[in-house]
Amino acid sequence: MDEIKGNRIYKLEGIDALIKKLTSKGYRVIGPKKEDNLEFFGEIQSGGNICRNQINPNNSIKEFFLPRCEKVLSFKYVSKKVKIKEPREITGKTVIIGAKPCDTASLPILDKLFANDCADKFWFEKRELTTVISIACTKCDEYCFCTSVNLSPNSKKGCDIMLTEEQAGRFFAETVTDKGENLANEVLGILSKCDNISQEQIDRASLKISKVDKKFNHDKVKQRLDVNFENDLWAEFSRQCIGCGTCTFLCPTCHCFDIVDEGKLNNGSRLKNWDACQMKTFTVHTSGHNPRETQDQRWRQRIMHKFRYYVDKFDEILCVGCGRCSRHCPVDMNISECLTLIEEKKDQE
Repeated sequence: MDEIKGNRIYKLEGIDALIKKLTSKGYRVIGPKKEDNLEFFGEIQSGGNICRNQINPNNSIKEFFLPRCEKVLSFKYVSKKVKIKEPREITGKTVIIGAKPCDTASLPILDKLFANDCADKFWFEKRELTTVISIACTKCDEYCFCTSVNLSPNSKKGCDIMLTEEQAGRFFAETVTDKGENLANEVLGILSKCDNISQEQIDRASLKISKVDKKFNHDKVKQRLDVNFENDLWAEFSRQCIGCGTCTFLCPTCHCFDIVDEGKLNNGSRLKNWDACQMKTFTVHTSGHNPRETQDQRWRQRIMHKFRYYVDKFDEILCVGCGRCSRHCPVDMNISECLTLIEEKKDQE
């Protein structure tokens, strides 16, 4: 989404009031919530439902643009002919609030893919209907590495409005796109114009933003990947991987899907379902041949795709450094450690 010229800064006295205002105007509001000790992005009805203290919810905002399962079309046989009906399951205007900059950055990165060759209408319909309000990070952990992939804890990439905490419960709200400015104008009163903001106030708010250490140099990693398709490191690092797919399903930028037809004799549906390159069956041919039959080959594909192939094709790193893949890996694999090893390891002779 295009940025506007001369971003405007507003003050927001409380997220609760903003959510109440948005729902009263008919918006579906998505935000981080806690339920049964699990923190995840979901629909929220009031500010009391929103979870404010997490580093990142377990899931990403990807699934509100690329659902886990999405109907592509329905079909039925009528008089020996096939009739096809396209679904119209558009959810209506939506605001995602409380997403961290790593999550919002994934959206323009994936826009390039879904606009390639032909535009994916399912993706872009949801993009058009959704306004994204991000919040600058004030917490991080050892798994965060956004600064290693050219982002930051207060990056504005992919958001329409950026919130930066000034005091507890009070925020500066900076409009980043025309869509964000239009939403701000809809909720004036909840957002108040802040034309006389001082540099001291900005500096004080900036002190709250997390400091994420840079763990590797992507340019050097890319140079290594360009010449190390065959390397013992792949087998060494992937030895503990169980191919569960957790990393790909939680990742904001992983986007692989399978298409299946389900139904009865005379009718059915075509569905688009998430898939994962780390699973053994992902590349199995009908013949039974599997070009990536070992886990080290599948792990190599994951790293190569994110940090080499996508960069070559779209000039974007297919990773935002959110750390979910490492934070929730059941066997404690750490992608930033792998990339650091790749950067440091000498090329094989």
